[in-house]
Order: sequence, then C-alpha cells, then structure tokens
Amino acid sequence: MSKNNNSVPDFAARFAAASTQSLIEEFNRQVGSNAWISARAVHDQVLIAELQGRGIDITGIYDGHSIDFNRHVRLDQTTKSLVLID
Repeated sequence: MSKNNNSVPDFAARFAAASTQSLIEEFNRQVGSNAWISARAVHDQVLIAELQGRGIDITGIYDGHSIDFNRHVRLDQTTKSLVLID
C-alpha cells in the first residue's frame, strides 16, 4: 500500500472537522495549481468526498472521474451547489 494512503485518514479527519466554507476555500486554493503529486490526488479525492458527503452538488467541478480546478467556486445556499465564479 502506498505511503500516501496513510494521508487519507489525516485528510478525512481534517476535512470532517472543517466548516463547509473552509472546504470551499481549500478547493479554491488549488485553482490554477499545476503541481501534481500523489499526495495532492489523495487530498483532492478526500475533499470531493467530504463535499459530497455533506450533500453539496459538485457537478460543476466534478464529473465522477476528474476534478476541474480551472475556476474558483462559491456555495449557492439555495441550491446547495458549488457555482463557478470566475
């Protein structure tokens, strides 16, 4: 098993304790970053899982296979969905 799999519980605990707004800010910090390592992949997968677990519609940034980090997002409270903002 990869060393990075040990990061899953760490990321999961951190994200579970965070506010939804903090999760959105965490996503927005990744926008435009070209760095790609396996630890980031784990981070991003756990972040997406936490947002989904909170019932947030993330179809604007995630198609079930890949995450789009091209634009920042905000939470639309009415529809409980992430909305692209730039």
